[in-house]
Amino acid sequence: MIAQLYKVAAMPGYSFNAGHDIVPYFYNQWHYHPEIELIHIVRGTGSRFIGDSVDSFKDDDLILIGANLPHLFRNDEVYYKGDSGLLAESFTIHFLPDIFGQTFLSLPENKPISVLLDKAAYGISIHGETKARVKTMMQTINFAPKSERIILLMQLLNVIAYADDNMPIAHFNSSHTVNRSDESRLNKVYQYTLNNFAREITLAEIAAIVYMVPHSFCRYFKSRTNKRYSQFILEVRVSMACKLLSETDQSIAVVCYESGFKNFSNFNRHFKAIAGKSPLEYRKSYREMNK
Repeated sequence: MIAQLYKVAAMPGYSFNAGHDIVPYFYNQWHYHPEIELIHIVRGTGSRFIGDSVDSFKDDDLILIGANLPHLFRNDEVYYKGDSGLLAESFTIHFLPDIFGQTFLSLPENKPISVLLDKAAYGISIHGETKARVKTMMQTINFAPKSERIILLMQLLNVIAYADDNMPIAHFNSSHTVNRSDESRLNKVYQYTLNNFAREITLAEIAAIVYMVPHSFCRYFKSRTNKRYSQFILEVRVSMACKLLSETDQSIAVVCYESGFKNFSNFNRHFKAIAGKSPLEYRKSYREMNK
């Protein structure tokens, strides 16, 4: 998928970056970089795009993003209001795939880590006890002496590699389709969709955002994302519905209309097709897991 090349600022004297950021909102452009990224969202909510996946993100999410895998974490609209008092906070680690050298990961003992980094091309969501351990290790790395950082990174990747509760995020490996010449179009489409998904967006309207006619836009969007625009906006709406079902006590009927659906039966059908369960089942299972 086409995206902006993002330059990760190198830390002088270090082979990889470890950072702690507290900002009004996360970097909100569809982008990629040659570094693998591990990000712990300490606080912040919004919509998450990784490869061809659309979902929401929230406090305490932990995500591994492969090299050159396009992604975007866009905070909810309230974060862009100057008087909201909200902040987005994260710990991040960025490192190149060959950080340990060309042959080190080919050693038999390191095969699990090598496999993990291959799987990161689809994005990985980390959960459970593994997440708790990795969060602590990320903070330790951030403040560790130089001589300990590379060892701690190896240990951290080893913990993730042996976890049985990792979940893949994207369905397709999107890293190979990076094209710098078309970096702004999908950003415009994504931002416009996120700002307007609660109402009907016609093909003519969204096509005009990137100066195309509807037919050309449909071909363009499908070739870049492996899905139709109609499917994409359904996923955005279902993602918002999931957020409302899990974070509010609004009735399912209200959630239906707040997330952009105009027909309750269509809402149930599309929600189940994308989320794998009905809205009521989703809310019940979320509350069971978070008792």
